[in-house]
Formats: sequence, C-alpha cells, structure tokens
Amino acid sequence: MKKRLLLWLAVCLTAVLSLAPLASGTTVGKAPAPVKAGSGTISIMSGTPGNWYIGATPPNVNYSKPVLVFVHGKGGSADTWWTDTVYHGHNDMYDYAYYYGYRTAFVDLYGDKDMWMNGDLLNQQLNAITSYFGVSKVTIIAHSKGGVDANAASAWYGASPKITRTVTLSSPHWGSPLADMAYSTWTWWLAELLGERNDATYVLQTGYMSYFRSITDGRDPAVPYYTLSGNKCGPLFTALWVSCGFISGQDDGLVPVWSARKPGDYFVYDGYWDHDEIRMGSRSWSYFSPYILTASAGTPAIAAVGPLLAAAPGPVTDAGRGTRPEVPGNMILRGGATNGRAAPAFPVESGVRSGAFTFYSSSPAFSVTLTGPGGAIYTVKTDVQVPADDVFAGAWTGTVEVAAPAAGLWNLSASAPGNAGYLMAASLDSDLSATLAMSQEIATPGGQQELTVGFGPGRAPAVSQARAEVARSGQQPHGRPDFAPANGRHKASVAVPAGNAIHNVTATVTGTLADGTAFERTLVSSFAAVAPADRGSWKGR
Repeated sequence: MKKRLLLWLAVCLTAVLSLAPLASGTTVGKAPAPVKAGSGTISIMSGTPGNWYIGATPPNVNYSKPVLVFVHGKGGSADTWWTDTVYHGHNDMYDYAYYYGYRTAFVDLYGDKDMWMNGDLLNQQLNAITSYFGVSKVTIIAHSKGGVDANAASAWYGASPKITRTVTLSSPHWGSPLADMAYSTWTWWLAELLGERNDATYVLQTGYMSYFRSITDGRDPAVPYYTLSGNKCGPLFTALWVSCGFISGQDDGLVPVWSARKPGDYFVYDGYWDHDEIRMGSRSWSYFSPYILTASAGTPAIAAVGPLLAAAPGPVTDAGRGTRPEVPGNMILRGGATNGRAAPAFPVESGVRSGAFTFYSSSPAFSVTLTGPGGAIYTVKTDVQVPADDVFAGAWTGTVEVAAPAAGLWNLSASAPGNAGYLMAASLDSDLSATLAMSQEIATPGGQQELTVGFGPGRAPAVSQARAEVARSGQQPHGRPDFAPANGRHKASVAVPAGNAIHNVTATVTGTLADGTAFERTLVSSFAAVAPADRGSWKGR
C-alpha cells in the first residue's frame, strides 16, 4: 500500500511539472534546429519523403522519457513542427519537447499520398529511428492525417511493437466532410483543376474512412491511442473559418469532433483550437503530456493531476462515438466555369439570420457579383489562398457575410480570365436544416443502397422534394434515384454498380415553407462498396 502511494505521488509530481507552462505562465525558448539524419547538417527546409530529422539533445535530457516521433498531416512536412504555422506564428511544439528534456525525431511522409504508402514508409523510418536512439519503442505525436498514417503503420505494416503509444491531434479517424465535398457533382472538377483530387483527399472521404475503420480497428491492440480534438473556427475569413460553415456540428475547420475520436481510444480533450493551432506546444502540450510519461498512462494517478483536462481518460468505444451521424445541411452549392453565363439562381427562405457566401476559384483574378431579390449587390473577390493542408489547397477564396438576407431568389454572375472554375457555398444560419442518411456505411457491389433525406429539429417545410446524384468518386453519375415521400422524409434506393469503389452522394432538397417562401439545401456524403470477400485486401480505387 505504501509503495503504491509513493508511486502515485511520484507520478503526480512528474505530471504536474509537465503542466508548468500553463500553470505558472512560464514560456519556453526556441530549441536548436533539428538536423537531417545521416547528414549532420542543420535542416532549414524539409519535404522529401523518407527523410527524417533529429532534434537537438536537451541539456536536461531525461533518458527515462520516451523518444517522441512527430508525424505531420496532409500537405505538410517535418518542419511544420518547428517553423511557422499558417495563421498563428511560430509552432513551438518542438520547443516544448526540448524544454522538458525529451529526445525527438521528425519524419517526412508523402503529403499527397494515402495511408497505405505513408504507413509503410513510416514503419521503415521507425526502424531507423529506434536504431539511432538505441530504444525498442517510441511515442508518436501525430497531427491531422498523420494520425491515420500512424494507425496504418501500426496495424498493417508491423510498427506496433515499436510504438509505446500514439497521440493524435485532430486526426480524421472517420474522415472529413470536406473530402466528400471535393468529390461532389458540384465540386469535383474544381479539385481536379487544383490537383487536389489526389490519394490523400480520396482516402479522407467519410465513406473510405468508415471502410478503413472496419478493417483496421483491433489489429494493433497493444498500442493505446490518446486523441484530442478542436472546436474553434479559424481566424475570420480564412480557409478554416470558411470551412467551419460547411461542417455541421463542432469542428476545427477541417475535422469534426466526432471524427477525431477513434474506437477504443482514450479521449483526452476537446479544446478551443482550430486545426492549425492544435499542433502548437503552447496550445496542446499541457493537455497530452501527462499521457506520454513512462508510467502507465491509464492509471488514476495521472488522471488525478489533470485539472486542465476535461475528464479522466476512459476508453471510447464505437458505442461511445455512435455510428456516423446523419449528414446535416444548411448549405447551398453552385459552381461552374466562368464562361460569361449567369449561374442558376438559388432561393433563400424567410427567417434566415445571416448568410456567409463563400467562393473558391482556381484563379486569383476571380470576381463575382451577388444580387439579392431586393436589388442589393455584393461583390466578392477571391484574394486569399487556401493552405496546403486543406482539401482545396491552392484555391483562392473570398467571402461576404450578409445579415438577415432577403427572402427570394438570389443571382450571381462570375468573371475571370481564362478557363477558371469556381464553387459557391452559401452557409445559412437558419432553423431549417436538412439531413441525409444511408442504410449502409459499407455496401455490397451489385446490391442496393437506401438513401433518406429528411429534416432536423426546428423549422419544417410545408412542401418538399428531393433528388440526388450518385457517382463513383471523381466520375460521372451512375444513379439518379427517385425519392418517394415517407412520413415527412424522402426515401430512395440506388443500385450499386459492380466493382469495389467509393461512391459520392450529392443530394438536393427543395420546397416551400408555410409562408410560401422557397428553400434549397445541398447535402454531400460518401459510402464504400466493397465485396465481402475483398474486405481487408482492397485498398485502392
């Protein structure tokens, strides 16, 4: 009993010390630059897949602490952990690890490839890293898609024995609705123009990630996962701020809170962070650092010293996360090429408190005129470029917010030099919300998929109709199912073609409210169709 008490006190003291920066206001200095493994030279730039980098040995190095291996996300590189973030200045995550006496390594994976290629590569890098440091295991700290890549390395490529535990910072374990949007019938061609219909975006579709979860969970039971999520939109009018309007519920501008939780994980904290800042040491270090100590990270001792933590760690199972939620929608999509023709008008119903009208374009010289039913004119220019970790990386974006937009038909006309394309996403703050649900997260090729379009709590329409286009992601639609009314909802069955694939569903619901004003909503989701005999072996398109 006395021995357990002493151990408890020792663990508490260590964990409290790790929380010192937030508890006392201490700031950490900038750590010496990492060096490229095998070169011995300071690394200013990184980005070559397969390379990895060694952090400086801290003067207070503690060899009983695990070696920390940092894994970047989509579009990133190793130096994202020690250079500037997109919106919040210097990333001090490496500085915090150095300050607290940890040895560190940073890997370069492919920024545009799937988890299969990156998982294999990460496993090879871990072989070199453990050999260099003379350890058998390391602890992984992964941001965004890096958490999915680390999961693949552990579960599929033999890295599990080399990993003590994995911390994921806003990793899309269930995918991102923005990846679904990139393959919608309104949007896919824009992503194609931008070169963002790549393997990384493809596998982050919610349908693909549901399939990945079904074949991956349980394959690496010896590796505990500790997950953190963010619930803050990015700075005003940035890409992350814009994306918040596209994802219903809580999210960090790219990843919903529900997607950042992995079955069987220890859910650590949901913080007021956007997707760019959750990877900063000054934001998240104090929340996850108690769980990377060499003591058992699931003990009550560590949980007890977490006054800054939302709750003590506890396994989150599928039942805790629930199934993939219905896709809610307060969004209207339009898009096309700037060929001088006006885009189809769209309705805004009465009672809308505000509307954010966001435009993405493949050209920085894009300009659009938005005209309300009362004659009010709004001009939007796309003058902010979307960063590399976003689904629409490289696009130019601009937004106009309209308070209490007038009810009626809205018109837009766009212009840009050359063959520029654009997407408009109108996000409405309204009590009317549509929903999309599918009967199967993983369908069988040659079978049927049931679609249900309905409405969330709040305002209900007097009359409504639904239509949808279903397509293999990135291809022309193969199905336009007929919806039938069913108790205030609309149901349809669509034939799933032969062959393993991910299918995108773009649904539109229109109608009128009791006061006669018209409304429209666009709903986008995806599902996997994989033959039962191929589940676990199929990994591609």
